[in-house]
Parts: sequence; C-alpha cells; structure tokens
Amino acid sequence: MRLLRLPGERRPPPLKAWWLLWAASLAGLCVIWWNFGFLKLLGNEPHANPFYDLAGLVPLFVSIVLRWLVLPRYTEAQRAFVVFVLGLALAEACGLLGIFLGGPYRDDLFLLGALGLAQFAPLYARRLCEPKPQGFIPNN
Repeated sequence: MRLLRLPGERRPPPLKAWWLLWAASLAGLCVIWWNFGFLKLLGNEPHANPFYDLAGLVPLFVSIVLRWLVLPRYTEAQRAFVVFVLGLALAEACGLLGIFLGGPYRDDLFLLGALGLAQFAPLYARRLCEPKPQGFIPNN
C-alpha cells in the first residue's frame, strides 16, 4: 500500500471516514445539548417575529433536499463525500441554532437537528466506496 498519491490519481474517501464524521457530528451536537440545553439562556421568551425563533428550519430543509434529492444522484464517492459533509453541517446548524437562538422551540429544533443528522447515516456509502465487481461471477 502506497502512502503517497501520484498527481492526478483519485481515491475515494474510505468508508470509515464517512462513519466517523457522521458519528462525531451527532455526538458533538448531543454533547453541546447536554452542556447548554438545560441552562436558562437569556432571550428564551418568544420573539415578536415568530419566524426568528424558527430560523433553524431553513438549513434543515436544505440538508433534507441534499440528502434525498441530490446525494443519490452521485456515482463518484469523492463528489458525494463533499455533499455529505455539507448536508451534515447544515443539519447540525439546525440543532445549534435551536439550542442558542430557538427561544421556546429549543427542544424541538435540537431534536429536528439530531434527526436531520441521523438521516445522513452513510448506509449508502458502501456502494460508492466498494462497487460491485463487473463481469461474470459464478454461484459456487
């Protein structure tokens, strides 16, 4: 196994990187919630504009579109990994905005952010990183 890549040589990110990044993002959001979620933060009362408290839904909606409409169309693991990381960041942004700016919707936005991260579980990444062999394969 070579440690250095040749110029122009492209290797997909290993499957372990997909799972580690996903688990670290989900665990990180839960740790932040555990540390700050039970505190009474200033400005926890409802804002005059109700859309201000629900600002975390915008990145969540974009991450859902990335996961279910954009990511399945990629066949190269390198390009899909970029969309995967972007979707994780947007789903985590929903949880973070909910924790710190959610007002009365703090718990709801955190839970939606955690579920947004959970939908990115890289179960689909195996077909990108380890494609099926081509040609005739006997059933012995």
